[in-house]
Amino acid sequence: MERNISFEANDLKDIVANLAWAQLEIFADSVEKVQIMVAGDEASVNDLRVEAKEGVLLTEQPQYGLSLNLMDSRWLQICIRIPMSWKKGIHCSTISGLLSARKLNGSEIVLETVSGEMRAMKLNADVLKLKTVSGDTRGEMLTAEKLSVRSVSGDMALDALKVNQLKCSSVNGEQTYNMEQAFKSIEVTAVSGNVIVTAPVSAMNVNLRSISGRVRTEGVDITESSDVPCVRVTGVSADLKLISIKE
Repeated sequence: MERNISFEANDLKDIVANLAWAQLEIFADSVEKVQIMVAGDEASVNDLRVEAKEGVLLTEQPQYGLSLNLMDSRWLQICIRIPMSWKKGIHCSTISGLLSARKLNGSEIVLETVSGEMRAMKLNADVLKLKTVSGDTRGEMLTAEKLSVRSVSGDMALDALKVNQLKCSSVNGEQTYNMEQAFKSIEVTAVSGNVIVTAPVSAMNVNLRSISGRVRTEGVDITESSDVPCVRVTGVSADLKLISIKE
């Protein structure tokens, strides 16, 4: 069963999706209206709530979706297309479904999953937040003044970043951040996972507070100067590796 709905973008200030097990793809395209295209079994499509109220476009699965028997031939895929000119809020969350976001612009973009995988590509925002519990996150070509990343056990790999301030936290997931340009500050909180930062800078001001963790560098001079990018790490046994590359 399919269901397609369109909304005037000028009447909206935020796009919100709260989903359980459905798969979600959201991206910018050459369209004038915000389009929501849904495909799935009849019960799941009919149960999906889609409405615009007070400037917020909400797409939401019912709460009982958390306890559904997924072996009972239930499936739901949701595609949200937004105009290329959109620069307002975007807030999307899933429990176990795949979350894919690409070519988005926004004042604040928040993507969140529990156990589902997250894929983010070509996102541009003043504030960008990526949150997961056990799902893995892959990102590429992300631009933001402030990027916040949170994970418990999922691995995080972000490439081609243009970020001034990066704040990331994890318990035991692996974290890899490849900076495309120089950054201002990185703040890391990690219990046992390894953190790798690659950036086109030759010196960093580094402070590590860890019981048994250590800092390793490749081509990076560690200095106390305030004129170089700042890296602050707090953890238990987390290791930090800093790598310098040419621009």
